[in-house]
Amino acid sequence: MTKKFNREDSRTCFRCDSNPPSFRIISIEKTPTDDGNLEPDCLVALICQSCLRPEIEDLCNEFAQSSSPVSVDESPERCLCRQVAFAVVPLMFSQRESELLVDELGTDGLEMVLN
Repeated sequence: MTKKFNREDSRTCFRCDSNPPSFRIISIEKTPTDDGNLEPDCLVALICQSCLRPEIEDLCNEFAQSSSPVSVDESPERCLCRQVAFAVVPLMFSQRESELLVDELGTDGLEMVLN
Protein backbone atom coordinates (compact mmCIF):
# COMPACT_ATOMS: atom_id res chain seq x y z
CA MET A 1 0.00 0.00 0.00
CA THR A 2 1.30 3.44 -0.90
CA LYS A 3 2.34 5.59 2.04
CA LYS A 4 0.82 9.07 1.86
CA PHE A 5 1.89 12.12 3.81
CA ASN A 6 -0.15 15.12 4.76
CA ARG A 7 1.06 18.58 3.77
CA GLU A 8 2.47 19.30 7.24
CA ASP A 9 4.50 16.06 7.37
CA SER A 10 5.99 16.68 3.93
CA ARG A 11 7.32 20.20 4.58
CA THR A 12 10.55 19.20 6.31
CA CYS A 13 13.08 16.41 6.23
CA PHE A 14 12.26 13.54 8.61
CA ARG A 15 15.90 13.42 9.75
CA CYS A 16 16.86 17.07 10.41
CA ASP A 17 13.33 18.48 10.65
CA SER A 18 14.41 21.73 9.02
CA ASN A 19 15.20 21.46 5.28
CA PRO A 20 12.61 20.69 2.63
CA PRO A 21 12.85 17.06 1.48
CA SER A 22 14.14 16.08 -1.96
CA PHE A 23 14.03 12.28 -1.74
CA ARG A 24 11.76 9.48 -0.58
CA ILE A 25 13.51 6.55 1.06
CA ILE A 26 11.52 3.34 0.99
CA SER A 27 12.82 0.81 3.48
CA ILE A 28 11.85 -2.85 3.84
CA GLU A 29 12.61 -4.16 7.33
CA LYS A 30 11.79 -7.19 9.42
CA THR A 31 10.03 -6.22 12.63
CA PRO A 32 8.88 -8.40 15.52
CA THR A 33 5.22 -9.22 16.00
CA ASP A 34 3.51 -9.57 19.39
CA ASP A 35 4.19 -13.32 19.30
CA GLY A 36 7.95 -12.85 18.69
CA ASN A 37 8.09 -13.67 14.99
CA LEU A 38 9.65 -11.40 12.37
CA GLU A 39 7.57 -10.08 9.51
CA PRO A 40 8.37 -7.63 6.70
CA ASP A 41 7.28 -4.03 7.05
CA CYS A 42 7.65 -1.00 4.79
CA LEU A 43 8.77 2.33 6.19
CA VAL A 44 9.01 5.56 4.22
CA ALA A 45 10.89 8.75 5.03
CA LEU A 46 11.23 12.07 3.24
CA ILE A 47 14.87 13.20 3.31
CA CYS A 48 16.65 16.41 2.25
CA GLN A 49 19.78 16.53 0.10
CA SER A 50 22.13 17.16 3.05
CA CYS A 51 20.75 14.25 5.10
CA LEU A 52 20.73 11.72 2.26
CA ARG A 53 24.27 10.35 2.73
CA PRO A 54 24.06 9.86 6.52
CA GLU A 55 20.62 8.25 6.14
CA ILE A 56 21.95 5.79 3.54
CA GLU A 57 24.97 5.01 5.74
CA ASP A 58 22.65 4.25 8.68
CA LEU A 59 20.53 1.96 6.51
CA CYS A 60 23.63 0.14 5.22
CA ASN A 61 24.87 -0.40 8.78
CA GLU A 62 21.53 -2.03 9.65
CA PHE A 63 22.03 -4.84 7.10
CA ALA A 64 24.40 -6.53 9.57
CA GLN A 65 21.48 -6.87 12.00
CA SER A 66 19.14 -8.52 9.49
CA SER A 67 19.74 -12.06 10.77
CA SER A 68 19.61 -11.21 14.49
CA PRO A 69 16.98 -13.26 16.33
CA VAL A 70 14.26 -11.53 18.31
CA SER A 71 15.41 -10.86 21.87
CA VAL A 72 13.13 -11.07 24.92
CA ASP A 73 13.03 -7.29 25.43
CA GLU A 74 11.93 -6.51 21.85
CA SER A 75 8.37 -5.59 20.92
CA PRO A 76 6.69 -4.09 17.85
CA GLU A 77 7.11 -0.65 19.48
CA ARG A 78 10.77 -1.07 20.52
CA CYS A 79 13.01 -3.27 18.41
CA LEU A 80 16.28 -3.71 16.59
CA CYS A 81 16.13 -2.69 12.94
CA ARG A 82 16.61 -5.65 10.60
CA GLN A 83 17.17 -4.05 7.21
CA VAL A 84 16.17 -6.13 4.18
CA ALA A 85 16.28 -3.54 1.36
CA PHE A 86 15.87 0.12 0.60
CA ALA A 87 15.34 2.38 -2.39
CA VAL A 88 15.98 6.08 -2.82
CA VAL A 89 13.84 7.97 -5.31
CA PRO A 90 13.51 11.69 -5.97
CA LEU A 91 10.24 13.22 -4.89
CA MET A 92 9.66 14.46 -8.42
CA PHE A 93 10.39 12.30 -11.46
CA SER A 94 8.79 11.68 -14.81
CA GLN A 95 6.13 9.16 -15.71
CA ARG A 96 8.71 7.24 -17.77
CA GLU A 97 11.17 7.13 -14.84
CA SER A 98 8.35 5.85 -12.65
CA GLU A 99 7.50 3.13 -15.17
CA LEU A 100 11.15 2.05 -15.40
CA LEU A 101 11.36 1.76 -11.61
CA VAL A 102 8.15 -0.26 -11.38
CA ASP A 103 9.33 -2.54 -14.20
CA GLU A 104 12.66 -3.16 -12.48
CA LEU A 105 11.05 -3.89 -9.11
CA GLY A 106 8.61 -6.27 -10.77
CA THR A 107 11.35 -8.19 -12.59
CA ASP A 108 12.52 -11.52 -11.27
CA GLY A 109 16.27 -10.90 -10.92
CA LEU A 110 17.03 -14.62 -11.02
CA GLU A 111 15.27 -14.91 -14.35
CA MET A 112 17.45 -12.11 -15.73
CA VAL A 113 20.64 -13.86 -14.56
CA LEU A 114 19.60 -17.19 -16.06
CA ASN A 115 18.62 -15.75 -19.45
